[in-house]
Amino acid sequence: MVTIPFAIEHYSKLYQIPDLKEGYLKYYAEEAFAPISPFPKVKEVLQHISSPGGVNCIFTNRGPSIYLLLEKAGILGEFKEIVTAADPAFVVKPAPDTIYYLMKQYDCTPESTVMIGDRCCDLESGYNAGCRTCHLLTPSVPQYPPCDWRIRDFGEMLSLLQ
Repeated sequence: MVTIPFAIEHYSKLYQIPDLKEGYLKYYAEEAFAPISPFPKVKEVLQHISSPGGVNCIFTNRGPSIYLLLEKAGILGEFKEIVTAADPAFVVKPAPDTIYYLMKQYDCTPESTVMIGDRCCDLESGYNAGCRTCHLLTPSVPQYPPCDWRIRDFGEMLSLLQ
């Protein structure tokens, strides 16, 4: 897996762009102040899952910046745990280790767990952990990996959960 920090360092050296990291950080800081809205219906899906005692977790390749994004989107409080690339429990997708950790942490079974993702590695991670998988189709990631469900938006996920 190639991370953004790795790519910045690599291309900075390769193309001798000493201020690439600073430029990226400046851009990212400006983006952090842009308005963010979550996917439509995602909050309803999260609340539907947690209302009968279910658990919402995030397993992301992002770093701690995910907390700011979720807070700005108004959904940070909907998650029991967020495992980022900076956490000791994090193991790179498609390895199932982080999902195993989360299932053990919250006493979930593979049969009661759904991994939702928009990339192959997300779904492969869920598949490798033995849980069900849901592919969130996005225009930027036109992949069609094997999965249990495909949805175009979280309104469709809400229907699946009924």
